Amino acid sequence: MKINILFLFATLFLPLAVFSQNNEGVILFEEKVNVHRGLPPDAEDMKAMIPEFRIHQSELLFNATESLYRNVEEEEEDEPAEGGGVTMRIRRPEVIFYRNFTAKRKTDFREFMGKYYLIEDTLAGGNWKLTGQSKQVLGYNCMSATTTDTVRKREITAWFTDALSLSAGPQNFGQLPGMILEIDINNGEVLISAKKVEFKKLKKGELEAPKKGEKITDAEFQKKLADMLRENGGRSMRIIRN
Repeated sequence: MKINILFLFATLFLPLAVFSQNNEGVILFEEKVNVHRGLPPDAEDMKAMIPEFRIHQSELLFNATESLYRNVEEEEEDEPAEGGGVTMRIRRPEVIFYRNFTAKRKTDFREFMGKYYLIEDTLAGGNWKLTGQSKQVLGYNCMSATTTDTVRKREITAWFTDALSLSAGPQNFGQLPGMILEIDINNGEVLISAKKVEFKKLKKGELEAPKKGEKITDAEFQKKLADMLRENGGRSMRIIRN
């Protein structure tokens, strides 16, 4: 009888314990950007002064109802220029993307053109289309979905898994039936890939919405971005000459 009671306890409560353990943690992402593809066609001199790819790390903190995506702190290094003289580097903007899926709200902190904005708005559903394709990412079975960013004119492919049920993902991507573990923008122009999934209890205060910055709606921020892209010929990359 004792064995039966223990078996019943394990059957009823062990799945709940496993579920709770797998419902909170951190996903480490690598962001790989093909810098040369964002340059004008006649910018061969600039290509000679900066590497083709820039690689950074970011992390996604999550629990059962919230997520927060932020940069991983890295040391800034100037890229050496050939021939001496001029050094060119691409500055990584500071960003925080917070999602509350219960309240259906988002709060983003964005650095844009030297200013800091706090974007508070409702969490939109997105216009994803499932492709029927599948592959494995970090051992997770993932399905793909596509969408188009009409502001930046980008084609986006996401790979998501329902093994992690939260509808979150890197940067501002999400709202799919599962966690996004990989994003491919314009066929390799930007590739954001999960490198590690770690289930653990988050520290108190780690998963909170950002509070600093000039308050603005998502529509207002997208207009600022569209205006900048139009003035810059469709390119969003900032290059700082030292």
